[in-house]
Amino acid sequence: MDPHQVLGVRRGATPQQVTQAFRREARRGGHPDTGGDAHAFRRLVAARDALLTPAPAGPATPPVSSPPPRPRPAAQPRPRPAARPARRGSDSSALPLIVLAFVAFITVPHILLAIVLVVVP
Repeated sequence: MDPHQVLGVRRGATPQQVTQAFRREARRGGHPDTGGDAHAFRRLVAARDALLTPAPAGPATPPVSSPPPRPRPAAQPRPRPAARPARRGSDSSALPLIVLAFVAFITVPHILLAIVLVVVP
C-alpha cells in the first residue's frame, strides 16, 4: 500500500508533517500498547520510515573529481571544574591545629616539668 495513504499525508509532505501524521495515527489506536493492532502499527512504522528515508539519487557512480575529505578537528578537552574550597569545620583541615595544640599544651609542659624535677633536688 502507498505510504502516503497509510499515514494520510499528501505527496511532498515535509518530514515534520509525516512525523505528526504518524503520531496522530498511533494515538488513534494504531499502537499496540494502547490496544491497537501490532500489524497495523508495523504498517505505520514502515510507511513513516519509507517517507523519511531519503531516496537513492541514482546509480552509485563515483564523482569525477571530488576534493579529499576534510580532516575532522581534534576534540577539545573539556575544562576541568574548579577545585572546591575546603569546607569550614572539616576534620582534615583542623587536624594540624589539633596536633599543634596537643604538643603545645600537653607535651611541652610535661617535658618541662620532668626537667625541673630532675634538675631541682
